[in-house]
Amino acid sequence: MFQLDPTYIQQSGSPAVKFAEYARYAQKEYHELIDSDPIEHDVQVFLEHNPSYVPGAWTPGAKSGHSPIHGVLISQPKLQGFNARIPDFMWLSTHSGSWYAAMVEIEQPSKRLFTQAGNPTANFTQARNQLAQWRVWFDNPVNVQSVIQDYGISSSVFDRRMRDLHLILVYGRRQEVQSTPRLSKQRGALLTGRNEELISFDRLQPDPDLEDVVTVTAKGDGRFDVKWIPETFSTSPWIAEELLSLDGMEDAILKNHRITPERAGFLKSRLNYWRKWAQEDGHSVVEGSAFRE
Repeated sequence: MFQLDPTYIQQSGSPAVKFAEYARYAQKEYHELIDSDPIEHDVQVFLEHNPSYVPGAWTPGAKSGHSPIHGVLISQPKLQGFNARIPDFMWLSTHSGSWYAAMVEIEQPSKRLFTQAGNPTANFTQARNQLAQWRVWFDNPVNVQSVIQDYGISSSVFDRRMRDLHLILVYGRRQEVQSTPRLSKQRGALLTGRNEELISFDRLQPDPDLEDVVTVTAKGDGRFDVKWIPETFSTSPWIAEELLSLDGMEDAILKNHRITPERAGFLKSRLNYWRKWAQEDGHSVVEGSAFRE
């Protein structure tokens, strides 16, 4: 069988932090954080710096084989004309039949699900209503078109797939309902809409399949400012085209003190290489020839 030669040259330099090593210290830091009665802002910052913790990167139900669109976690995505509270995070994901906007809402971990009488609290009801407002906004085709435009969803994605939503509320701690079977059963009925999930803070954990995801804010017209690059991030030909829509990569690398100066210098040189390669005609990844740098 005829085999194409790669049109790229890869290098091995100062290595990224191994995901298993990262997960050990990140889990310790995360549980110390949520046990310290943090304000919501502190949890938001932790998740921006640790995007592999944020649920919703994959389509609902069975995990799809497609990585999130653009390889990014979008922090506080803007929704045109929406005047209520915007999501804390958004993922864009696909499988063979649909593309999804996964909207993620987080609350202060100490907020309770139930009152002493066993009824949903006002705080929970307000958070649940936010999900309903996003669903109504997304039911408008004009708004869907604005998402396609603002977040750079290509025609190869939306022309061949149905649009759908994945709504996730991260709320409460496991201990509130663990010792009360009645409340545990009620909890399962608090979110009953299609593709809606209620997740406790205790369930969040790092996903190794998201080790190269970066956190961004949207600029519009399919461009993004990079807010954070985790120390597990690596370059490769697989992410080269995604780099063309990301601004501020080099500055974001310098913000993370767990990326050594040697690793930072290597990453910056490789980012330049892969951007140039992605702009060449006929660039493609040869099966079995590429590795994470």
